Amino acid sequence: MSKKTLRLCVWMALVIFVGALVAGCGAASKKTVAGVSDNSIKIGSFMALSGPVAAVGVPVKKGLEAYIQHINDQGGVNGRKIELIIEDDQFNPANALAAVKKLVEQDKVFAISPALGTPGVLATLDYLADKQVPFIYPMTGASQPAYPFKKNTFVVQPNYVDEGKILTQYAADKMSAKKVAVLWQNSDIGKQGLEGVKAQLAKANVQLVYDGAHDVKDVDFSTHILKAKEAGADSVILYTVVGQCAGILKEAQKQGYKANFLTTYVNSDLNLVKLAGDAANGLVIGGWASITDLNDANYKKFVELYQKYNKTTETPSGYATAGFIAGEILVEALKRAGKDLDREGVIKALESFKGFNGILAQDITYTAESHVGVKYLILFKVENGTIVQISTDKFTLKQ
Repeated sequence: MSKKTLRLCVWMALVIFVGALVAGCGAASKKTVAGVSDNSIKIGSFMALSGPVAAVGVPVKKGLEAYIQHINDQGGVNGRKIELIIEDDQFNPANALAAVKKLVEQDKVFAISPALGTPGVLATLDYLADKQVPFIYPMTGASQPAYPFKKNTFVVQPNYVDEGKILTQYAADKMSAKKVAVLWQNSDIGKQGLEGVKAQLAKANVQLVYDGAHDVKDVDFSTHILKAKEAGADSVILYTVVGQCAGILKEAQKQGYKANFLTTYVNSDLNLVKLAGDAANGLVIGGWASITDLNDANYKKFVELYQKYNKTTETPSGYATAGFIAGEILVEALKRAGKDLDREGVIKALESFKGFNGILAQDITYTAESHVGVKYLILFKVENGTIVQISTDKFTLKQ
């Protein structure tokens, strides 16, 4: 081989080596992110779509899908369509954990958003924190997703403990309460709500004269109402779910018990009014989004999108609004995270929320130190068979 030929071979080999090196660097520079492709983002979710809690889960799903389809019809987020993979956990914690493991390990979703129900949320909380999968809007008022702080978890609605404190203070300040009773379901809803009431008694200068627990399947509340009445409770705080809340109100009406009744935002749904009838009139309900004004432009927009994408003329329930809000928060976080999307980026994007407002989402704020989006209540009242907002004030804790 001549020297000229040898030099040519060496030069060509060098060109091939450098080309391969550059190509390799280019491939390495394009990071692989779970659930993210050039044109799509996979988002996982779980909720009860069958079984006794499907009456909550199905509307949540309808509200969520309506907003996501609306966004996808506009081209998605930063050029990517959102692909929802929604699992039915039947409100069963074992099913929820199995579903989340499938979503993360097999479907390779980018994030979980939202997830419905205290049992499933608590069953999956540690797993998702360990995997550092963004967990956006665990739909529960239990305090565990918020405290202690978890870098990957972003809570939206207030927790039951804080809500119990606010309802107690409101009863004292606005209803002149002096003696309160708490009727509570023997679950996280009731236990943590009762904890909040007890924590605020001294600051509100009120006395707890009776607290009575009921099982999740109980339908007879006559003894509880009788005992609250005999104890002289002028205000009764109800920490239970829609069906049992309605049953308690009807029993109070039957016994002629005229106390002030207040309840958790879990019951901010017109199904309560349908079940309780006129026994619900006067009930004060916690809430965190102003969504009862049928003439409000934002609420009208929500109804329009809900009906369009669900091909229905039905009026959406309060649970559908929660699903819709979940979609708003997710999409805003993805937008702020930018085209070069990764999990750390979406966490930082969420931490940039300072009073974020969407169509229904209101005043959502996160920081690097607090992933609790809402720390206030907007209060509502049942009047003449409908739910109306008492005032535009946002009630926070009295320190």
